[in-house]
Amino acid sequence: MSTIIDRRSSGTRSTANQDRLQRRVRARLKVAVEKMARSGSIEDLANADQPISIPTRDLHEPSFRRDLSDASWERVLPGNKEYQRGDEISKPEGGGGSGKSREGSPDGLGDDEVAIVLSADEFLDLLFDGLALPNLRKTAQGDIQADQWRRAGFIKDGSPSRMHIGRTMRAARARRLALRAGKRRELQGLLGARGTLQEEIQDRVAQGQDVSVEQERLSELDRQIAALERKIKAIPFIDEADLRFAHIDQQPHPITNAVMFCVMDVSGSMGEKEKDLAKRFFLLLYLFVHRHYQAVQIVFIKHHSTASECSEQAFFGAREGGGTLVSPAVILTEEIMQQRFSPDRWNVYLAQVSDGDNYFADNAVVEKHLMNLLPRLRNLFYLEVNRDSESDLLQLYEAIAQDFPELITARASDREDIYPLFRTLFATEEMPSHV
Repeated sequence: MSTIIDRRSSGTRSTANQDRLQRRVRARLKVAVEKMARSGSIEDLANADQPISIPTRDLHEPSFRRDLSDASWERVLPGNKEYQRGDEISKPEGGGGSGKSREGSPDGLGDDEVAIVLSADEFLDLLFDGLALPNLRKTAQGDIQADQWRRAGFIKDGSPSRMHIGRTMRAARARRLALRAGKRRELQGLLGARGTLQEEIQDRVAQGQDVSVEQERLSELDRQIAALERKIKAIPFIDEADLRFAHIDQQPHPITNAVMFCVMDVSGSMGEKEKDLAKRFFLLLYLFVHRHYQAVQIVFIKHHSTASECSEQAFFGAREGGGTLVSPAVILTEEIMQQRFSPDRWNVYLAQVSDGDNYFADNAVVEKHLMNLLPRLRNLFYLEVNRDSESDLLQLYEAIAQDFPELITARASDREDIYPLFRTLFATEEMPSHV
């Protein structure tokens, strides 16, 4: 059975080892997470607190060893019946392994793999690494907050790589001065008393008087001075309490206002596969927005022949049918934006998923309202699911995209296509106009 490594513990001696392990296996973890996002179920994405297997070879650190292929050495081989003294033993091929094959595990966690348990936050960090909402512009000050790493002073505990030499030496010097100040004042007083006593002894000796009492006092002063000097020298140059480490903290930073309209076709032409692809895309979008942006508004709209705003539960659990008209959803989006989300104060995004099956005469209505809506949007993402060829609706969107680069179109026919498309749409680099 494979080993389960739980990295969620903190404040223990193993924290540094856990961090080092994460750095070494991060690339493998990212590949495994992306594989799960492409082929896993929707429930796996929503509940990501589960083991992720990676090869154990990633846990081995490189090391040096002697190559004895050309060296002369002696070794006792108990039970040897093949070699005689003086025979040369050839170097085993392939590293001298036993050559025995090991059977794999049916659940993917064999002897040559290790399972790492990621928390939900760690899973989402790897899943959405390098992604961001495009064209997010500064508008009126809003409630959206993005976490930023900032310097947050100095602390007494931390990683050795973050130790601040200047602050540490300053704290050590202040401690030495504070601890030595009282002893130095006492030492100066004893030295002054010793000097006065020596002058008194010299005067008494010149007058021929007895100085035995004064000599005893002088000896006692010498012992006290020597003890104080030892205490002063015993104060260490640097102590553990002097160590200072640069501290960085993740602090919320207000950005701007933004809203994401999620429009999904729930008509009868959307089969189970099409709805699964649509919900998979919107679930990734929902998790991405809530993970990276704390207060982005999300408006859910579902439509068939009519359109309606709905809750999150009704949106992801929709099982409706009927004919298909896209224009009611576009019109409802425009009305909600005018009433609640002014483009002057909000970054407005629209994500739409459909199978492209729309009443032909309705395409002209869709075009009319899109021409009015697009100049007020930061981006419109249109995803067409499970079509053998481009629909008339997709061709209409592609024609409009020639004049409006903020309109991005994409097609997906299998669940493995959704996550790569999602990363392409929300990558930080320049986005394509068609995927």
